[in-house]
Amino acid sequence: MFFFLFRRAEFLALMAAILNGSIGVLTRFAFHDGSTPILVAFWKCFGAFVLLGLYCLTQSTLKKEVLVLAGKWRLFSLLAFLGVFCLYFFETLAFQQASIPLVSFLTYAAGGVTIVMSAVLLGERLNRYTMMAFFAIVAGVYLIFCFEADVAGTYLGILMALLGGLGYALFIFAAKYFKAGSGVSHLVWLFGFGSLYLFIPLLLEGFRFPGATSILAILALIVFPTIGGFYFTTKAVEYGEASKVQIIETSDPLFSTLFAFLLFGDALGWMGSIGAACITVGLLLAVKSPSLAGRVVTETQARERG
Repeated sequence: MFFFLFRRAEFLALMAAILNGSIGVLTRFAFHDGSTPILVAFWKCFGAFVLLGLYCLTQSTLKKEVLVLAGKWRLFSLLAFLGVFCLYFFETLAFQQASIPLVSFLTYAAGGVTIVMSAVLLGERLNRYTMMAFFAIVAGVYLIFCFEADVAGTYLGILMALLGGLGYALFIFAAKYFKAGSGVSHLVWLFGFGSLYLFIPLLLEGFRFPGATSILAILALIVFPTIGGFYFTTKAVEYGEASKVQIIETSDPLFSTLFAFLLFGDALGWMGSIGAACITVGLLLAVKSPSLAGRVVTETQARERG
């Protein structure tokens, strides 16, 4: 049963959303120690690259996979720019300029780009379940963070959050469109190129190592949202529709609220509870929505029987 869930795009996307929900609180812990957004963005990416690279060196199969994927370096350089550099660079800057709720909402609201492009270029159908799920989740996130949190931020913070979300949305679409695949060896290439991109602004800012408290926060960022979040996202895109993955991951702010409650004691009022219910309904609708692959198989079997 557990292995079956790991083949379901819906479950994988939900796991990614849960792990990504920890980004805001962990990033703020690093900021409190004096780390800059660029410092956090680079070290969490580079740390993930080193950790996964060393692991692949100890596994002969993975080491061969990494070498074979060298032929796709152009694709990985593009995907890393969109999904790693744009997301990490702009989103981390946004957390310094705007509240965690606002950044979370704007980052995933930009995911509507994936849904539109998937319908136009990938032929993924936007059935009633898909559309109802997307609007229910967005409405729920809106209710939570308009009525339950101190939603504030500069225009620069808003722009940074939107740019980060746009890059991530294009990453999900491009990964599906070019059939990039998934796995630990793929992440090595993504984080490798991502580290190269992020190293440039770090040099311009002034290269330095993070402080003691920041190291703990960055280690948590490496393990959970960076490695874990990207692993589950790429797996979900490989097994399912890009639009459905984006819709489910739009629920990320719900889990950001949960982590804020567990760490800081922030509780939801009645409007926030309605928002949480809307997100839950949206997730159930997204899971209920039949996948394109499933419809193709069913139609093929029907023709064979007929």
